[in-house]
Amino acid sequence: MNKEVLLIKIGDRIRELRTERGISQAELARRCDRERTWMGRIELGKINSSIYVLHIIAEALEVPLYELTDIED
Repeated sequence: MNKEVLLIKIGDRIRELRTERGISQAELARRCDRERTWMGRIELGKINSSIYVLHIIAEALEVPLYELTDIED
């Protein structure tokens, strides 16, 4: 799997977890102390986030970090 595909799959997973919890993109961004446009770019796979940023997102979604990367190859 190349980098672009991986980033898109992680973004899709974040969106899936967010919508399952009924959280808007703006609310998730607020919980991460970021702008909504930043969260949109994460969900679209446009940003290569550090593990720490993924940790912040996981905490905001109240899931373990590994759930963000629980994706199909």
